[in-house]
Amino acid sequence: MKNYNRSIAWLLTFMITFTCILPVMPAYASSFTDKLTSVITTNSNETASGDSLVEMLLSIMGKFLGDTLTFPQDITKKINFPLEVTTNASKELIGFYAEWWATDTSSFNSLYSNTDVIKTIAPFWTTLGKDGTITDRGGNDHESVVNFAHKNNVSVLLLVNNAKGQGNESPIHNILSTPSLRATAINNLEEYIKKYKLDGINVDFEMVDAQDRDNLSAFMQELSGRLKPQGYLISIDVFPKQDESNNVSIAYDYAQLAKYADKIILMTYDNHGTWSNAGPIADIDWVEKNLKYALKFIPKSKLYIGLAAYGYDWSSKGVESLDYKTITKLIQDFNSPAVWDTSSKSPHFDYTDSSGVKHQVWFENSESLKYKIDLVTKYDIAGAAMWKLGEEDPNAWKVFKNVFLKK
Repeated sequence: MKNYNRSIAWLLTFMITFTCILPVMPAYASSFTDKLTSVITTNSNETASGDSLVEMLLSIMGKFLGDTLTFPQDITKKINFPLEVTTNASKELIGFYAEWWATDTSSFNSLYSNTDVIKTIAPFWTTLGKDGTITDRGGNDHESVVNFAHKNNVSVLLLVNNAKGQGNESPIHNILSTPSLRATAINNLEEYIKKYKLDGINVDFEMVDAQDRDNLSAFMQELSGRLKPQGYLISIDVFPKQDESNNVSIAYDYAQLAKYADKIILMTYDNHGTWSNAGPIADIDWVEKNLKYALKFIPKSKLYIGLAAYGYDWSSKGVESLDYKTITKLIQDFNSPAVWDTSSKSPHFDYTDSSGVKHQVWFENSESLKYKIDLVTKYDIAGAAMWKLGEEDPNAWKVFKNVFLKK
């Protein structure tokens, strides 16, 4: 009983003293915050009850006062605080949005059904020509899509890609290497964003020449300098890499781009594709290695991994991209159940078509996507971006809600 009373006295003395010194302790604020954070983090997956809150406070006191304080085990049972402390914060899911023909509503249908999870869409509405002009790709009424998104607290970033060249021609090199054309392109992009009342831009320049590494960074610096002061968001999609030896990814200077972009999306899909033999779309080990390399240069608060919603069908006829609905129909029509590849954490199956041609299909489903989403949590990065809305396994949204549900 004597020790118990002494402990209570220490507790009251500490609380009174701490209350008195709060106004004059700014020099120790970061130290206290660090201690508090270390204690809270150990229970970050739990909602604190009154009892656990007291235990947390006592633990903090212990860290400051050392082992000179000992408390009877039942003291926290005698005090009740009706407070709840939660530390979970949702990540961001970006949905790439594309309309392949005038009546294609697959992306909108997916957006419409999942506004509780999707925080941002990046509509593929424009292509940048070699002279810096913008071509509108058409599709559904842009204004209606933007209005719907904004009413549901979904940001809209204009996705602009680069025109593809013929032969040795490189339209994007022509623009990036010419300061006057960079300025023209930025002027046109700004005009387009303001016309449709968008929230920013998503730059999707692919197959950029290695020689344009500094030019791409300069373009992003100039774009950021123009749009950020007006409150617009700047994002860019970059090829994944694990070193600086691959010509198709050298142009993306991760460290420089991170200075100017608010969001950097690592295109961690197409591990196998139209240029390769059959294989997983996004081998989990490959995805993680690319993510770890990117984190050497890009702050985790700006980094997003790319998710594939689709699959590829390889045969002697070529390689075809398929959405999940088409994939499941093939499985049913040819009675070819999918097989799970443990190493890559990916599903695949084989079938022979009515012409006798053999096919091999690799794809992404809710199970394979779960492993990628786990990396978002494991490395505490900003989130993920999926190409594209409307092609995904419907069951994937159950997985997404665990991490991306909007608060």
